[in-house]
Amino acid sequence: MKAPPMPPVILAFVLMGFNVIMAALDTVFVRFVSGEVHALEIAFFRNFFSLLALFFILKPAQRSFDANGLWPLHSLRAIIKLLALVAYFMAITMLPIALVTALAFTMPLFVTLGSMLFLREGVGFHRILAIFAGLVGMLIILQPPGIEFGSGVMLALGSAIGLAGVALLMKVSSGREEPLRIVWFNLVVTVPIALLIAIPVWVWPSPTALGLMALQGVGGLIAQLSIARALKLADASMVISVDFIRLPIVAILGYFLFAESIELTVLAGGALIFAGVVYSAFWEGRRARRAIPPDTI
Repeated sequence: MKAPPMPPVILAFVLMGFNVIMAALDTVFVRFVSGEVHALEIAFFRNFFSLLALFFILKPAQRSFDANGLWPLHSLRAIIKLLALVAYFMAITMLPIALVTALAFTMPLFVTLGSMLFLREGVGFHRILAIFAGLVGMLIILQPPGIEFGSGVMLALGSAIGLAGVALLMKVSSGREEPLRIVWFNLVVTVPIALLIAIPVWVWPSPTALGLMALQGVGGLIAQLSIARALKLADASMVISVDFIRLPIVAILGYFLFAESIELTVLAGGALIFAGVVYSAFWEGRRARRAIPPDTI
């Protein structure tokens, strides 16, 4: 007897759970490898192995280099994403990994702020409330008895802002190119640039480090595809809420693997930041549904 298909909502949570695990392992892999390989080189290998995996996933027709006149936009987005990735990896080498993860949760809030400032989207009460919650969460993390505002924190927040910029650029081109092709163009631009900037600090990684970076690249790509699929199966607020599990997972891994203390201010501030993200996703989803004419649902 054939098993019944998994309900879409359950499948969405399973896919998001995989994404959470891979994101947590991604952070741990960077910390492990950073003692041997520079962050610039880690960024190259991560993107290289992602590109290699994507090459075999795409159909031959999807591997073309015809970008419909969007090469400048793809290139700009790829460069910003590479810089944000390097900043994130450098922050991991300088700060407790739970702190870096908590600050990474601010990215969707920067997307909301950027949408209001640069894309002229409406400034509503719910958006302002979500951003305010995120700012308060950051203050809880960064102010005494929290963490000193140093270069590591600036790199983590700079990474979140950069990835928010990438998301805003995605909004501009999303209607003109399919998501997999956008990822393809991003990696095609990123890999050679990442190699060039990694050459001055290049060291040949050990087989263990190379294996971890290969897992990081392939797993990161699959996780990215998983969350995209999950967002098609369930409401964004429901799917995104699962991502908060990443913070305690990373905190526990940091405690056992790297002897990092678990700071309550980081967990509390991260929870507040994430609450703002989920609240924003919930109301954006409601607004989008109200905007759809009844005969198109």
